[in-house]
Amino acid sequence: QQATITITLDNPPGHHCRNSTMALTQRAARHLVPRITCKSAFRSLSSGSANPVPLLPNHRVHLLFGANTDVGKSIVSTGLVRAAASSQHYASVNYIKPLQCGGSDESFVLRHRNDDKEKCTTKDSYGESDINCQTLFRWETPASPHLASRWENLPVSDDEVLSSLQSSLKNIDGIAESSTGDGMSSITIIESAGGVLSPSSSSPLNKSTTESNWGWSTQADLYAPLNIPLIFVGDGKLGGISVTLASLEALWSRGYRVDAVVFIEGVDGDSSDDESSIQFGKGNTEALREYITMQLHNVPKVGLNHVKRKASILDQDSIICLPSLPPMPVPLDDWYENNQEEFLKLHHSLCQRWRAL
Repeated sequence: QQATITITLDNPPGHHCRNSTMALTQRAARHLVPRITCKSAFRSLSSGSANPVPLLPNHRVHLLFGANTDVGKSIVSTGLVRAAASSQHYASVNYIKPLQCGGSDESFVLRHRNDDKEKCTTKDSYGESDINCQTLFRWETPASPHLASRWENLPVSDDEVLSSLQSSLKNIDGIAESSTGDGMSSITIIESAGGVLSPSSSSPLNKSTTESNWGWSTQADLYAPLNIPLIFVGDGKLGGISVTLASLEALWSRGYRVDAVVFIEGVDGDSSDDESSIQFGKGNTEALREYITMQLHNVPKVGLNHVKRKASILDQDSIICLPSLPPMPVPLDDWYENNQEEFLKLHHSLCQRWRAL
């Protein structure tokens, strides 16, 4: 069925707050949200129409999720890109950011790829160098994608995100298939936005659209149809156990295969001297191990398949805690150099898991 959709925006698309705190009053926010009037039912597009991504033995692909916005997803992505790029036998190492709101995680990855910087490239350079970065959809507003897309009047549907991502992966598959040798030739890290249940971009073509708002999916629901295994970045700060376990349960319940969990030791600026000496990241790491072990003893309650998905990450190389980051504005170069061995171990562990698929 065809649709007639009327969209009005009380403020021009470029009128938005650039402050990262997005200190908008409730009244102002209502003025910025597009109003949608559906005069007839339109065909809804959703992530349910996406097909699983073909998992090729010579092209390892991992989604990277985080427990929250500031747990270090881009830092871990960069470390894995560096580790893969240091293994000179790969035809291409790739970083993809499907949704970017304010700033540029792509630029962060390239900026901290500090050896052979002249080989770093951006979008549309597949096969020309050892590392390729691209951002699929970008908004200027540093806010959740579902709000940024409304405020800037730039809707992007679930199907558009998945179609663009699948197209990018297909291009990389072509490089992997054309490379010589029988081993793995391409590595791709796909970094999600925000936390596991953070919103994706909104669009009137999403199935959850109502008369007053463009619909959106959570990050976990958006990518679930692709059936890509993932790396999870937990919360290494005080209070991070709950949000880490809740996020992992949300992923497991949607059928995701979690191949690794990474914590970065947290530093709480408001902590007392006694609290700051406690390594909460290591404590959270051990709590996750204990949680999964306890689940193994409750198979009748939680189900065998559910427990198998959790137990697959119990080996030593799959749940790790990295040291805390240096305080701003100290550069991260030394931190990456000091932890290169840990990232290499994680890289090799992920490759082994991929070959076992």
